[in-house]
Amino acid sequence: MILPTKHVDLDHAVIGAGSVVLNNLHTPQTVTSLWNRVRQAPGLTVYWRFVLVLDFLYAIGAVELVDGLIRRNRP
Repeated sequence: MILPTKHVDLDHAVIGAGSVVLNNLHTPQTVTSLWNRVRQAPGLTVYWRFVLVLDFLYAIGAVELVDGLIRRNRP
């Protein structure tokens, strides 16, 4: 689920996991280093969920890939 519902809490919704990723993305990082930082967070304990969250964040324009590094887009 992208949004939380009464059956899906915020930690397991893609948008909630996306906030965890964005909070850990202070400087541009490689995919591996970002994964190592967030892999213990609820909702991001498996790699495919992490990739799904990165795809979501890229699709909404919150992150971008520049020279092999993921970085936050500034509004």
